[in-house]
Amino acid sequence: MRVFLKLGGSLITDKDKPYAARRDVVARIAQEIKTALRSDPELQLLLGHGSGSFGHVAASHYGTRDQVSSPEQWRGFQEVWYAARLLNQIVLEELQQAELPVISFPPSAMVSAAGRKIAAWNLQPLHSAMQQGLIPVVYGDVVFDRNFGGIILSTEDLFLHLIDDFKPDRILIAGKEPGVWADFPTCSRLIPIIDSASFAETRSKIFPSASLDVTGGMLAKVQLMLEVVQQHPDLSVSIFSGEENGHIALAIAGQSIGTIIQE
Repeated sequence: MRVFLKLGGSLITDKDKPYAARRDVVARIAQEIKTALRSDPELQLLLGHGSGSFGHVAASHYGTRDQVSSPEQWRGFQEVWYAARLLNQIVLEELQQAELPVISFPPSAMVSAAGRKIAAWNLQPLHSAMQQGLIPVVYGDVVFDRNFGGIILSTEDLFLHLIDDFKPDRILIAGKEPGVWADFPTCSRLIPIIDSASFAETRSKIFPSASLDVTGGMLAKVQLMLEVVQQHPDLSVSIFSGEENGHIALAIAGQSIGTIIQE
């Protein structure tokens, strides 16, 4: 079994407080991942995480998501890189403390883009890590783009590129919300399933983001993951809350939680 798991920025940081990591949450998630790995020795996991209140603050100020050209924007590019790296280090520290064999692959050092699409990425190191029982970790980061100077790639962007090579059985997106709300901001009804046929009707009900998110928030995640399952009909995607103790372990084990996106 091979699983892609994203820890959303809303889950591992306080997105309303700049540079506020939720270390206790990451530590608890690390124990859930450890439990899942013990329960299934054949499980192969690729981890990703968002940038939350770290990278999104600088990215919003400088407009780094879409293009970098001026000297001020390039300084912003560096600030976003630093913020994303800082959060990645915090995540790695908590996972390492739980004795998980994690190894980080920063996109800024490995990925090049063209026209806001990944143009080159040597995936052999990630394959080698996974084959040796290690857990590769990627994260939302700045990358150089030959057409737009610099851009930001979200974890979902990275997952989309990795699917063909790694062929995961499931993609799990763990955030703060229990799924995709049908009635935001009332938040009383979740959408249990989103597919190609229903998305046109549900799209107007999906909120972009309740907090600062330069990569588009929930609506962008749903659109991108719907694109994924359209291209890979056998793949299932779950968007769910990682706030509830045990939910991540259950989702890794295959239990349906939150909103399911399917073809």
